[in-house]
Amino acid sequence: MRSARLILPALALAFHAQSASAMPASCQADFQKYNDERQAAVDRINAFNKKRPTAQAACAAFGNLTGAEARLIKWMTDNKDWCQIPDAFFDQIKQAAGQTTKVRGQVCTAARREAAGEGGGGPRGAPPPGAGVRLPQGAL
Repeated sequence: MRSARLILPALALAFHAQSASAMPASCQADFQKYNDERQAAVDRINAFNKKRPTAQAACAAFGNLTGAEARLIKWMTDNKDWCQIPDAFFDQIKQAAGQTTKVRGQVCTAARREAAGEGGGGPRGAPPPGAGVRLPQGAL
């Protein structure tokens, strides 16, 4: 199994660009700041396709992503009306954040097991400590 790819589908990207450009200029810079933070976290996770992370590193990376998404959602909630954020776009971001939270739970559970010495060739098939972790597949 390969690492998770956390990229929005092409339709979502097109909608995202359209939604951001429809915002008043006073909102675009703030939105871009939060979205760039989220994208940087996604890029770090996508880099796991080249080098398999330890469970602890994956847990930390997904923790950063869930934090970035929470900050983006809070900003969107606080500014939804003023910035004319479409309901469909807002719902799409919230769904992605829910999926990220689910994956983070799975990855961090693996990290806790690894730290407790439950990894390595056992019935769970977990890798030995420090050997890396398999991330769930699918777009978030």
